[in-house]
This record gives sequence, structure tokens and C-alpha cells, in this order.
Amino acid sequence: MEIVKVVKRYGLCGGMEEYAYRLSHELLERGASVTILTEREMTKPKDPAIKIVRVQASPIKPRWLSHLLFSRKISEWAKRNPSEKRIIHSHERIACHEITTIHSTLFNFPRKGLPGLRKYMNEYLERRELLSPSLKKIVPVSDVIEKQIKSKHPDSTSLVSLPIAPGVSEIKAKLKSFDPQKPIIGFIGKEWRRKGLPKVIAVWRKLRNHIPMAKLCLAGFSPSEEIGLSSEEKKHVRVLGWTESKSDFFEQIDLLLHPARIEAYGMVIAEAMSLGIPVACSNQCGASKEVSSDYGKTLDYDSTDSEWADCVASVLGAGRPEKPFQRSWKDACLEYRKIYQELKPSPS
Repeated sequence: MEIVKVVKRYGLCGGMEEYAYRLSHELLERGASVTILTEREMTKPKDPAIKIVRVQASPIKPRWLSHLLFSRKISEWAKRNPSEKRIIHSHERIACHEITTIHSTLFNFPRKGLPGLRKYMNEYLERRELLSPSLKKIVPVSDVIEKQIKSKHPDSTSLVSLPIAPGVSEIKAKLKSFDPQKPIIGFIGKEWRRKGLPKVIAVWRKLRNHIPMAKLCLAGFSPSEEIGLSSEEKKHVRVLGWTESKSDFFEQIDLLLHPARIEAYGMVIAEAMSLGIPVACSNQCGASKEVSSDYGKTLDYDSTDSEWADCVASVLGAGRPEKPFQRSWKDACLEYRKIYQELKPSPS
């Protein structure tokens, strides 16, 4: 089995990038030949048997132009290196792939947006990726993305597979002791508005009517950003800012609150559960499908602040999960191998 994975940055430098990096190693371990087509090798592969092919880097901005130029270089490589045995599995906006994995919500969906070159080119690149003549399978990482694809691009519905969620890499963290009368509610996110920080603060205010000593621990953004806290409230809130290690964040919280307006997956949700930290998140998060009653609760984003506060109180009252959530990269790899086998059956 020959797999060519396409990703602009290869390594442990982002959610999509880690997804491609971890899968490439799992595939190699299970006997596949793996080649990476990339602009930037951010992390060296653990096994030199993974072949890295670097193409000339494109300008980072505008992003649509970067995607277009990268796509052309990949198409040129494919023409120079023809093969009927390989499968080109892309994580990017290209046009010569047989499998594409969709990691993010679709462009401008469900909003219409203003006309302009940026909108036109991004829509063009998205349509070209999902309707390419060479494409055999579209793999969303969550049912949130799956529903968007089928709604926005109904002509591609027959190619959409069941979602393949990412594995959860090990995070080493020593959890604090839990005091139900002094819980610390955690939130982490760089794009804090979309990920629901204003709602987190509103829900925390409601929660303090029932649990007066409840506190907040926030991370992922600059402490200098104005997030709407009064001077009195700031005494009960700790802002860690941007942190390279999520362990520092997880070690300080009793519950993760993630009421995002829309989230393609929400890796932090699965990571929290893998450490035995309960969660309360919105149904609009892709990872919400993984949140069983053992690990927390989900609620619609538009539920009232009081309903959210009741949800958080209920999860806190249940205590920590008896066993951590598990989802390995091996699990994800085996799901992909089934798709590869369908496209290029091994000779008997």
C-alpha cells in the first residue's frame, strides 16, 4: 500500500498538521509505504522510512493564493511521478487527490458574505477540492463538517464517508484535588469569541448564585485583551494567557466549559476527557458526539445562561469520570485503512 499524504506544514504545529503527522507514522507501522508532500517540515518524522518531498514554499498571504500555488506544485509533482499503485490523500485544497480529509468548517457557511476576490477564490478552491474528477472519498473529522458538506455541496454527498475523529495524544498532567464548593471552571481558546468565552463568563456569573466560590481559569489568549470582567470579578479569575503546554491549564481546572458557536472538532474537549476532566460543551462542537454521560453533558449553544449554569452544576455534581476517555491514533489509522483498501484492494 503506497500512501502519499499532502500537507503544507508537516509536524506537530497544529491540529490538522498533527493529524497528518500521527497518521503517517501509524500507517508506516502497519506496513504502508508513506511519502509526505509538503512545503515545510516542522517536525522530523520519527522513522526515516517516511519519505519527505518538499516543494517550494508559497507566500503565506493571501491564503487563497497560497493554497492555489501549493496545489499547482502538487499537481506538477503528480504528473512527473505517475503511479497506479499509490493513493494521494490530501489534507489541503488541491485537485489531484483521491481522498481528502476536511478538518475545518466550510468557507462562509452558513453566511453568504460580501462579494469579492477573496470570497470567490475560496469558494472556487473549496468546490474544486470537493468535486475533483479524481476524488473518490471525502473524510470529515466530525459530523458537524459532514452535515455542512452535504448541505452546501449536495453533489458530493455520495463520496462522504463516516467521520474519522482524531486520536488523542498523551498529555501528562497531575490533576488538582476537587472541592465541589470551590470548583474552577476552565476555558481555553485563541479565537475566544467564536469558542464562547462571553457565554462562559455569563454562565459563570449565574453559577456563582448557587456556588459562590466558583472561579474561572482562562487560557489561549493575551491577558491584555478586554473580555468584559469587572475589577471585582477579576479577583476570582486567573488568565494564564497563551501557553505552550496545555498541562499547565488542565492541572488547574475541575471542569472544561466549551460553548462554541461552531467548532469543527474541538480537540481540547477530547483531551480534557482523556485526563478524566468532565466537560460541558455545545452541540455545535464536532467532539460533542464523544461526550457521553460518563464524561459530561452537551447543550445547544443558544440555550439560556441559566440552562447552561444548571448544566455545569449538574456535571460538577457528578464528579470526575471513573475512567479516562480513550481514542488512539491507531483507531483512526485502522478506519482509514478500510477506505484505502476499498480504493486499491491488495492483490490476493
